[in-house]
Amino acid sequence: MDPRYKQANKEAKLSLLLTFIYLIGWIVCAYFVGDSIGLLGFPLWFELSCIMVPLGFILLCWIIVKFQFKNIPLEQTK
Repeated sequence: MDPRYKQANKEAKLSLLLTFIYLIGWIVCAYFVGDSIGLLGFPLWFELSCIMVPLGFILLCWIIVKFQFKNIPLEQTK
């Protein structure tokens, strides 16, 4: 089996996992956090689900792309 397919499959699974992590994080912060006021003056659920989770997710995506994704050639090799 071509190693490019293995790498592409690994990257697709990681991307799907990151999508589910983001969705779960957003739902938990949006629906299960109280209505207290956060540091920026918004409701805490809003600050966490719409500001902090996306920022954390950007960092997590950068880490995954930096250390798990590989630059592979797309041309056919013999």
